[in-house]
Amino acid sequence: MGGTDHLGQPIGKFALRFLILALVLIVGILGAVVLVQKGQARIAAEAAATAAAEARAREEAEQAEKAAAQAAPEALTTAGAQPSAAGPALASDASTDAALPAKSEAQKAAEPAAPAFQVIARPAIVAAGVLETTRGRVTLKDIAPLDPAETCGQGTSTWPCGQLAATQFRRFLRGRSVTCDIADPDWQGEVTARCTLGKEDVGGWLVEQGWARAQPGSVYEQVGRKAEADRRGIFAPDPRHP
Repeated sequence: MGGTDHLGQPIGKFALRFLILALVLIVGILGAVVLVQKGQARIAAEAAATAAAEARAREEAEQAEKAAAQAAPEALTTAGAQPSAAGPALASDASTDAALPAKSEAQKAAEPAAPAFQVIARPAIVAAGVLETTRGRVTLKDIAPLDPAETCGQGTSTWPCGQLAATQFRRFLRGRSVTCDIADPDWQGEVTARCTLGKEDVGGWLVEQGWARAQPGSVYEQVGRKAEADRRGIFAPDPRHP
């Protein structure tokens, strides 16, 4: 009644087997979908819990900051109202200070002011020892800058040491900013100052390399003598023809 397929097996049994396999496949797919949904739900729950914990932590931190800010003035008021155990000692020190003669205005004016420093941003090189900015020129202190037109040597050995010194100075700075001990923050025109590049004394470098002369009696005098003895920079033969 049910017939057979081309292999001779009853069609009813074949259909039943196919139906069972299809049901197993469907159940497997549904199980996988359920597992995926459960995993997504767990991840979402964990993310929500983490966000809630972070929000609570931020709220607690803000409350702690507010409490600390409110407690600070109260602590200061309490401390000011309570007598200090060191009160007698402080009073004694105060009376001792009061007994000392006060400095006159002339004495205060005679005291050297603390040096102020100004940053000279990317200065141009006018000569070895002279910087130029939009505000004016800065001549390095305690050195004798070399004029770019100055020459060294004699006769056929003459060479443009002033130009070469300026070139070496330019290579040393490489367009970097320097810090100079200029007291007036609104300076204009021409000033003399000691400048540094990082921790390097710019004037000291010029004298040490022989590209500038030290002023007599200056802090660079010994360094200048050594540069001359070692025949460095302007004290050497023409470096273009070694």
